[in-house]
Amino acid sequence: MMRGMVRQTGGDGPVTFWEPEVEVAIAGVNLEFTTVTAVVDTAFTGALALPSQIVQELGLTYQDERLVRLAAGRISVRIYGAAVSWFGQPRVVPVHETDDKPLIGNMLLNNCRLAIDFREGGDVTIEPLRQTAPA
Repeated sequence: MMRGMVRQTGGDGPVTFWEPEVEVAIAGVNLEFTTVTAVVDTAFTGALALPSQIVQELGLTYQDERLVRLAAGRISVRIYGAAVSWFGQPRVVPVHETDDKPLIGNMLLNNCRLAIDFREGGDVTIEPLRQTAPA
């Protein structure tokens, strides 16, 4: 199980912005894992998005460039390869390079249970769903 916390990231008065965050370990070019705090973003269909600075610091390997759809329209995004530690197991995932904060998306959340106590300091938990044998 992965645990994190909901944090206030902006807003004031009656309008407040909250983000559920968890830590994820990512292997750099030296194969050593670096822990990054990432926002859980269920609207992001990819696996992981990282700011350009972190991509460069980790020395991630460039793979491709893709058009992605955002609320503001389509943009071109560079894709890198990285290994993450996901529930203690190494998993190779595509990483979208971004100018924003780190994000965990649906590709990593697939076959997981996500629970969020959506309030300041609330718990965030991600746990794998048990796989059942086909009938």
